[in-house]
Amino acid sequence: MKDGHEHHGFEVNWTLRSLAAAGLLSICAVASAMSATVNANRAEEERKRQASIEQEAELVADLATYLAAETAAAREAMEGPRLKPAKPTPAVLDAEDPIEALTSFNFTELTMAKLDAEERKCLAQAIYYEARSEPRIGQLAVADVVLNRVASRVYPNSICEVVFQGSERRTGCQFSFTCDGSMHARLNKRKWKESEDLAGAILAGLRSPISRNATHYHANYVTPHWADTLTPTATIGTHKFYKFPSRRTVAAAPAAM
Repeated sequence: MKDGHEHHGFEVNWTLRSLAAAGLLSICAVASAMSATVNANRAEEERKRQASIEQEAELVADLATYLAAETAAAREAMEGPRLKPAKPTPAVLDAEDPIEALTSFNFTELTMAKLDAEERKCLAQAIYYEARSEPRIGQLAVADVVLNRVASRVYPNSICEVVFQGSERRTGCQFSFTCDGSMHARLNKRKWKESEDLAGAILAGLRSPISRNATHYHANYVTPHWADTLTPTATIGTHKFYKFPSRRTVAAAPAAM
């Protein structure tokens, strides 16, 4: 009987060991699977990060080329007249009738120049107040949203009207900086100059559809009520971007971003 009990105890002990070994193998398999998933997620995040860096580098290179050309043109404009002596005032007055020149002058050109300057300032303000702490690609994405709204039939057809839409009300402003007092704070001169330069470059043609046709965005630490009604297009820096899902939902455009 003793041998029987010992034999039975041996079988039970062996079974427990087998179950324990199987359990350990299962845990190892699960841990391996989880590790593989984590590694895959890390690899995907790294790929996205590298793609973002490459895209930003390309845009910064384009901006540098534009600014270099603008600097060269400005230098040439300043240095050019020095090569030839200026005509004395009497000679100019004798050659042309100042009254006729005044009446025939196209003042539309002055108006257009003023409008262009105002549009550039409004775009620079959107870039500065909404994304001055973002990398260049994030600033370009915010500017892209402004221009997408200008092109949309849902919003006004000028940059300044889009940026300051609803700012006359305490609530309802489309861009929060236009009605929350942000514009009363002292400007960071360096970042404001960068925003002005970038706005000028964008209006001169340096634009890429980075936001993927987005008309809305919000910071990633908030969840506005309208986010679920729109289609996500991109996450750039600390902002998430959205567009209207269809023409039918355009009519129900959110009151504010």
